[in-house]
Amino acid sequence: MKKFLSSLEERFVFPIGRRTWQILSLLGLLVLLLSALYFLLNSTPTGKDSVSVSKTEVIENRIDTTTSEKVTAATCELSEYAAWLDTIKADLPNSEWANLGDSSEPYETYVWDGEGDYTLQTRRDFTPNPLAIPNVLDGIYLSKGYDSSSVCGKISILKTLHALNQITEKLYLKESGIFLYAELIGNYSIDLAIVKQSVDLYSAIQNKSPRVEDASSYNSFMNYVGYLSRNKPSDKRINLVKDLLGAHKKLSNPKYKSSDYFDIAEIIFDSRLADEELSSATSDFITDISFYDENGLKNTFKKYLNLYQEKLERAAQEQLVKKAQKAANRTMSLTAAGAAFLSIVSIATILLLFSIQSLLKRHVDK
Repeated sequence: MKKFLSSLEERFVFPIGRRTWQILSLLGLLVLLLSALYFLLNSTPTGKDSVSVSKTEVIENRIDTTTSEKVTAATCELSEYAAWLDTIKADLPNSEWANLGDSSEPYETYVWDGEGDYTLQTRRDFTPNPLAIPNVLDGIYLSKGYDSSSVCGKISILKTLHALNQITEKLYLKESGIFLYAELIGNYSIDLAIVKQSVDLYSAIQNKSPRVEDASSYNSFMNYVGYLSRNKPSDKRINLVKDLLGAHKKLSNPKYKSSDYFDIAEIIFDSRLADEELSSATSDFITDISFYDENGLKNTFKKYLNLYQEKLERAAQEQLVKKAQKAANRTMSLTAAGAAFLSIVSIATILLLFSIQSLLKRHVDK
């Protein structure tokens, strides 16, 4: 054993001093610590760079690359339904609520009794009054497939009707409006949210609150209702339209015609950007809206959003690259940490051999 250790000392290990091995061990620990920190650094979430579009980019129509729950079923009370029905009655005080229809004159007819015989019976037919509001409401419920248990659905219909009634002139509502609204709600996916959005969008574009007084004003407002019911934009996008058009109206001498405001709204509704990104882009665009108005509001807004979308895609690609780089860095840090750990173990073994050599040497000297 003594000869083996002496040979190991002389040929392989001990030509390097013990202090050197201690320093190397300290360096190994340092590398292990730094590798762990580097791994943690590359384990953090990778964010996406913020995006903005300059006026120069819009004019040139190119990017400047040189700059850097658990859902539970709703329950509704009959008392709430009765309260909303009273609200509709208040909207239509002069409409028919009592006379629901008439029975025909009695007549005799043969009726099969189920046993193969026919018996003569006297009957009356009931003819419902198409002008009676309860019958109109029942017609909506029937179209929607609601029965006596569909209290919440019926309340939703009454709320929608009330919202439409409020923007309608009383006489037109009684004579035509209520029946047109009943047909609309019964046959299409029109609810309170769509009506509220339509009122907001109409007010923003027409610069006045909607008022249905005749067939012309009815058709004008229904254009908004129909568009929103088909496309179903979010409330966020409706508000963005209001913000953008509101900012444009404040210009002292705007070039873009207010009669074409709906085209601006369609650009926002049709944008492929997510709501949050679209909000950020529109906010930035509004900051320089006077400049863009001078250069053609509609076309510059289209260019702006397209460039914003392109920049977002570039940012997303760069984010993927950064994530891949971080993954590679984590692998490298794990490799370095493993190497450092192995070096520490090796050095510790060498130092242990040093200790054994020292003990043996002292033992021989004695």
